[in-house]
Amino acid sequence: MVSNNNGEKRPKITLSAAITLDGQIASLTGDNNLSNTEDWRRVHHLRAENEAIMVGSGTILTDDSKLTIKPEYFESGHLIKNPVRIVVTSSGMIPLDSRIITFRPDIPTIIATTKKCSSIKKKEFLRKGCEVLLCGEGPLVNLRHLMMILYKDYKINSLLLEGGSKLNGNMIAEKLIDEIQVSIAPVLGGNGVPFFSLPYAMNSLDQSPFFEILNHKIYGDMIWLNLKIHYKPRSIK
Repeated sequence: MVSNNNGEKRPKITLSAAITLDGQIASLTGDNNLSNTEDWRRVHHLRAENEAIMVGSGTILTDDSKLTIKPEYFESGHLIKNPVRIVVTSSGMIPLDSRIITFRPDIPTIIATTKKCSSIKKKEFLRKGCEVLLCGEGPLVNLRHLMMILYKDYKINSLLLEGGSKLNGNMIAEKLIDEIQVSIAPVLGGNGVPFFSLPYAMNSLDQSPFFEILNHKIYGDMIWLNLKIHYKPRSIK
């Protein structure tokens, strides 16, 4: 749990991603096969440490992600609790046959949307067993409001963010990300999908948050970094 300067409480949020050397999370065609076996094991353990996992609708449309934990990455007999699954979609435009909805319906799935989502689509989500949260008028989901609801009403203290690009950018613009765990693969993405798609331009590096390296490790042919975000300029000494 994290409290801001206004005393508002929300989950601690960790952004997880695998990226290329030039900062892409996927190629132009959506190829995001970046993590090796060792890194995937780390990712699934990280998922198990968090109470919720969140993605944007673009990730569902591109990857048809299940957002579950694979038992094969854990020792036999290890008790695994899958995190609550959350999809951020301002208009509710994700297919009802998406695996996040149809696979393991016993795992709670929340559709975070806005009043742009039709009443018909909301009823369809509910009929499929999902919960629907209306967070703002639109055009985008009010992410701050969503985080407060998740903490207050769902008792979620920790949340793992797995993108994609626009959601990553909007979350950091709202100063809602606390840490980043990123693995860098030894390949280039070219004109692919950037790690962050910020909703504004930066005219100076002083406008960027400062990312403090807390830890680092080698996973096979990948470099893993654990970064703490300070929403203030970097100080070069």
